Amino acid sequence: MAGIHDVIECDSAPVGGEKKGEDTSAPELRDVESDAESTNSRAGSIWTIMGSAMANYSDGYQQGLASSTNVVFNHLLGTKVYTSIIQTRLSNALLVGSVMGILILGYTSDKFSRKGGMHFTSTLVIIGSLLSTLAFQIHPSTNMLWYLTTARGIAGVGVGGEYPTSAAAALEGSADHFNEKRGPIQVLISTMMATTGAPTCTLVYLLALVASNDNLKIAFHAIYSISTILPLLVVLTRLRMTDGNLFHRSNLRKRAIPWAYVLRTYGWRCVGTSSAFFLYDFVNFPNGIMSAAIINDIVPGKNVRTVALWQLILAVFPIPGVLLGMWLVNRVGRRWTGVLGFAGYVVLGVVIGGCYERLTVPENLPAFVMLYGVFACLGHMGPGATIGLISAESFPTPIRGLGYGVSAGFGKAGAAIGTQVFLPIQEAAGKRSTFFVAGGVGALGTLVYWLLPEGRDMDLGVMDEEFERGLRGQGEGEGGGEIVEKV
Repeated sequence: MAGIHDVIECDSAPVGGEKKGEDTSAPELRDVESDAESTNSRAGSIWTIMGSAMANYSDGYQQGLASSTNVVFNHLLGTKVYTSIIQTRLSNALLVGSVMGILILGYTSDKFSRKGGMHFTSTLVIIGSLLSTLAFQIHPSTNMLWYLTTARGIAGVGVGGEYPTSAAAALEGSADHFNEKRGPIQVLISTMMATTGAPTCTLVYLLALVASNDNLKIAFHAIYSISTILPLLVVLTRLRMTDGNLFHRSNLRKRAIPWAYVLRTYGWRCVGTSSAFFLYDFVNFPNGIMSAAIINDIVPGKNVRTVALWQLILAVFPIPGVLLGMWLVNRVGRRWTGVLGFAGYVVLGVVIGGCYERLTVPENLPAFVMLYGVFACLGHMGPGATIGLISAESFPTPIRGLGYGVSAGFGKAGAAIGTQVFLPIQEAAGKRSTFFVAGGVGALGTLVYWLLPEGRDMDLGVMDEEFERGLRGQGEGEGGGEIVEKV
């Protein structure tokens, strides 16, 4: 501030009766103010990206809770109380809540603010996680399981709300100052952070078992206590975040959403992203949630510590896949990266399904975990790394949260349906059948991905201008933002 004050005083002094200071001070002062605004904008974008990254890490941790929770209740309550129906219902609670959060926050983040929506979602995650931590205080066990299902649903609304708000805010923040790297940045702060959250949960679970001499209640409280702390850290990182320049320039705060124009112009694009999201989550989520139960059946004696160790090894496999996907999105493009990942589902689904009986004997457990891990790795490399990025880039800023929200909502619906039918498919057609189903879904996913738009060379600002021109052509009027035409 002192530097700006000196510039004003120096340039405002008259020299030789001429007002030369007025001729030079205004541009110089504007340059200083412009630099300050640019610095603040860049800092705000960085905080936005960091906040989104932390939120996705917290969400990945939340999703990783289901696998360890299933093992805890299988051992403490037994399969007569903790039946496959209850197990599926509890696993689905987060997903059902996520669908609600995605759709609600996708709409409100476009109409009001990305930042406000993010604070709301973090609050819900904190409340749901805190309630879940207290589950063992509820008696009898049937009431406890319903209580935990409700608490997980509350957390799920918050987790789901993070998807459209974080995806839109981070993409717009990176487009402001790091546009050429926005694809890898988006993969890093979304898929990569969510993917590392799950093994962190498993690691906490394993360490708690070791420290407590395999006390499952202590392990349960440990993993759920951490799930309460993480969203608190997210709130702290978001205190300095700002809505991006794209959102300030083009939004629907003062206008109703032009549904007819949006559906006519972007409807088929939304069908494509929603279908791809649905297919990926239909395979990815149930396999991630039920993997511990599969390993639990193979481990001799079902030792909880041994099961947790294999869980951790399996949970780490997707991380190199995401790193490879992050590199590929700017090299071969978003679409080709997704096609390669879905093709991996086809190959590994057939291989694991065909060799399932041989792989799932105790002496072949390392080979099974290796193949299962590569299966997950390829999924995270392909559609896991790209479908969120494509869904965010496919829609203009005024409807980005809504477009992403609908697409991700179908994804969570696919996850819930996949989780719901996973055990019935195993019971009806054998445990190998789920891998054959995954291979078939992978084949369909490769076809869907060919129809998706390639966002590598998209200019998000130009897309916003086209959206506004389309609205004016429809007689919708202006008033939402300050569109700046590119020269």
